[in-house]
Amino acid sequence: MTDDPIELLAVAALAILVPALTEEMVFRVGLAGRRGRIRAILAMAAFVLWHPVQVWLGLPMAQALFLEPGFLAITAALGLACTIAYRISGSIWPAVVMHWLVVVGWKGLTVPV
Repeated sequence: MTDDPIELLAVAALAILVPALTEEMVFRVGLAGRRGRIRAILAMAAFVLWHPVQVWLGLPMAQALFLEPGFLAITAALGLACTIAYRISGSIWPAVVMHWLVVVGWKGLTVPV
């Protein structure tokens, strides 16, 4: 949680690129595509699994929280919502904005774990 507006703006500015735009381009556009349930399910599974992999690889943005089942369930719900938004709209931007809002809300409004 941050009560510093400058820090929150920095988080928001970074989050639009990583993870929102980058992950949506990989998991929605690249893997899920616009058709096929199996393809969408595999892309959502990859999206969920990507989060623990970040921890195991020691990537800088990874957090121990990424290994928690509750977090992974929320990640799966976000992946489903983003996939539906992308497929219905035909545009990646609703999914990017949704992903971005979740990350900024989480980083800006919750207590760090």
